[in-house]
Amino acid sequence: MPTPTPVPRDRRRAQAGAITIMVALFMLVLLTIAALGMSRNSFREIITTGFARQGALANNVADSGLEWSVYWITLANAPQAVGTGGSLVALKANLLKNPSLAGVAKDINDTTGAKAYVPGGSVQADMTLPIPSGATASSQGGFTLGLTNMGKLDLTGMSQGAGQSAYTPATGGINTQAPDLWVIRADAQVPQGNVTFTHGKEAWVSTPVQ
Repeated sequence: MPTPTPVPRDRRRAQAGAITIMVALFMLVLLTIAALGMSRNSFREIITTGFARQGALANNVADSGLEWSVYWITLANAPQAVGTGGSLVALKANLLKNPSLAGVAKDINDTTGAKAYVPGGSVQADMTLPIPSGATASSQGGFTLGLTNMGKLDLTGMSQGAGQSAYTPATGGINTQAPDLWVIRADAQVPQGNVTFTHGKEAWVSTPVQ
């Protein structure tokens, strides 16, 4: 039986080196695939975080619209209202004069109460967000408002609280004693590139008899 020819030492070293290179390349491919997967996940997380941030901002802007409206609709602050605040006060007064307009949200840009409120309209200058650095006015967001007269808050025969000079005891007729009830709707618009984030909120508010 012939004796096997031994493999030369240099050839064995070359084979071992080739195996090492193949293992290294295989590990490099695995690490590249893992890195690409992690980068894609990171990109998704960045997008999700950005959407969550803009959504939270839209929610806060809608809250600001409600607070802005409640501030100007009160009797104490109404005399100082100017701009869109003055329009809100004028619309409130005209809605009180015309009960037939009750129950329908009205746009504060039309103080006569003839125009129904449609969310997503043009934002007035004094209800806009600060313009970010490098942005243009066309990308500016803010909030729009609608006001609804819901009639009287019937408290006839009930005391409205002793010591509160804003109200009088409900001992007379409802039209002269009960507070007026309103619904304020604020719709926020926060643009981000080609996407506009929106959020709407409503609040019920009662005001003393005027």
